[in-house]
Amino acid sequence: MTLAMNHTDIPLIPTPRLMRADGSTAVLAAIGRIGEGASAAACDASGHLMRLIRRDLETYAGLRWRSDRGGVGRCGIRLDIDDAMADRSYRLDVARHADGSASVHITGGDSDGLRYGVQTFRQLVRHSGPAIPVVRIEDAPVLPVRGYYLDVTRGRVPTLASLKALVDTLELYKYNQLQLYVEHAFRFDGLSQAWRGTGALEADDILELDECCAKAGIELVPSISTFGHQYMALRTDRYAGLGEFPEQAGRPFSLIERMEHHTLNPLADESLTLAKRLIDQYAPLFRSRTFNICADETFDLGKGRSAEQTQTVGVGTLYAGYLTELCSYLEERGLQPMMWADIAVGHPEALERLRDKAILLNWQYKPDVDESRTALVASTGAVQYVCPAVHCWNALLPRIDTAWENISRMAAYGAAHRAEGILVTDWGDYGHVNDPAMSLPGLCYGAQCGWNGGGECGQTATDRAIDRLAYGVAGGFVDVLRQASACTAFSWDDAVRYLELDMHAYDRACHQPVLNGDVAAFCDVCIGPEPAERVAEAADVRQARSRLLAAFAARIGDVGTRDMELMSIRERLARLLGGMRGDRARLGGSAMLAIEGVAAMNWAGWHLLRMHGIGGDTDGEGRAPSAEETAYRLEEWGEAMADAWRESSRESELRHVTDVVWALADEVRRSQVPA
Repeated sequence: MTLAMNHTDIPLIPTPRLMRADGSTAVLAAIGRIGEGASAAACDASGHLMRLIRRDLETYAGLRWRSDRGGVGRCGIRLDIDDAMADRSYRLDVARHADGSASVHITGGDSDGLRYGVQTFRQLVRHSGPAIPVVRIEDAPVLPVRGYYLDVTRGRVPTLASLKALVDTLELYKYNQLQLYVEHAFRFDGLSQAWRGTGALEADDILELDECCAKAGIELVPSISTFGHQYMALRTDRYAGLGEFPEQAGRPFSLIERMEHHTLNPLADESLTLAKRLIDQYAPLFRSRTFNICADETFDLGKGRSAEQTQTVGVGTLYAGYLTELCSYLEERGLQPMMWADIAVGHPEALERLRDKAILLNWQYKPDVDESRTALVASTGAVQYVCPAVHCWNALLPRIDTAWENISRMAAYGAAHRAEGILVTDWGDYGHVNDPAMSLPGLCYGAQCGWNGGGECGQTATDRAIDRLAYGVAGGFVDVLRQASACTAFSWDDAVRYLELDMHAYDRACHQPVLNGDVAAFCDVCIGPEPAERVAEAADVRQARSRLLAAFAARIGDVGTRDMELMSIRERLARLLGGMRGDRARLGGSAMLAIEGVAAMNWAGWHLLRMHGIGGDTDGEGRAPSAEETAYRLEEWGEAMADAWRESSRESELRHVTDVVWALADEVRRSQVPA
């Protein structure tokens, strides 16, 4: 239960479970000392926590304090350990002396609790400056593990500096685990044909990041694909034969197809050998004794080279057999296996065999998700993490309300069924086109709900805290992102699906491009209930594209109204930017650029409708730019987006992302030419 007076004036993420404040403030002196008692000093041997406090006092309050471990009783800010307190708990007391000056006492039940108390104090300083609220806070997390999972394979490979900045953010909001999703974006020996040209991470990057995480109290857990999602590995000359469908290795690159197939054939001895080889190279770079072998979305399993064996033993048995051996391999090396739970929960025989072999990562991303699957995994006695998402993939702007509903529900289910932790996922899918800054609201939602076991404080209060702490404005920034995202008419995934219906191959006999049947079938799935005219049954690429566009013509046809709303939202955002400084202003600039991209994409979709004879000749508002103007706008945005990409990420898959933008611009120009 949170108890607070003037609670809205003390924005904290996550919200403390017990907070008492009388509305008064106390002033931190211009010069002072931060002291650690003997037990706190033993927990903070490098002085990292004191340095964090000093840095924030100088940056956000203009004060110059120094660290001390002698004469701690005279220090204005004191850090201590109290063994009588529960593990991971902390107590923060801000007192006001007769002269109005402040004294601060942060006490942890252990090193983790002390660290969490320091983060709360840092947030007070970041919001209030030197005049901090007089407050008593007692707090501890509901879920022991609060992790963040970042896709560094399908689009962006962040720079090391960006990854370290993410660690700083995670520490501030009390996360204690980080995982990077890797398929081919690490320089594995023998896989250079897969990782070449991707800006892949190196051993030195992982070692340095692991050191950074350790100082921040964050466990960096290795995570690599070892079963499904082997798209790039199975396109190499050396390993193409290990897939369920090796004949697909030479198909043109596709952002969509790489999400759907490419599972190792578990009956091939070298499949397990490859997985073990990757583990042996990767695991020694980490302090963590946990290893995530992924093993999710093995869509091809039992349908290709292993089909005959599957008819005898079943998919679940085949799946569990491969992974049981891989888990045993990890256990022999002193490593705790971890894996995604989606396949196991669909096959009772697999769940029974794997429940005590690995930590199960129970991912579910629907906003209205129920607790049945969390309850099912719990009923087996397995250790599980609940895994929601920040909901930024395949979009320029975050789906704010979807993220809140998904994260708050999953955190509550995790708490109710005694999950070991929460792992908030941030996926890339079709190129990780969104700026990493767009994931910040979802990251904060994960911090809030994971700590408290659900969203009891409410989304509105959390949004206000994010506005004040993360963006440095009184309010409205999260709402701007929410409203701008709702104005999306022709989205990034719409564009990718439209373009990839062309298989990038040419039928010279028919003098027309070849329809990609796999993508067409996938489009029908994405459209939802049985469409009037199935995309997969189209006679050619043009007809397939017409049918795809027809499925969401209503929202694209309303682009004029959405554009006016976007311009109004942009004006609100511009006013907010006037009060933002430094890194926070960059967050605002990222949102401005994303809004420009949404507007350009929307008009591109409108022109495609006209080209295919769907909808009228006007947008209803008389505001439609010409096809040439729209194509130019897309290209201008694409170049600016690429420049922003390079500020935080390596070149990695930028070429695939810009290829989509350029192809869309070219298609819009073609819309001027009569069919």
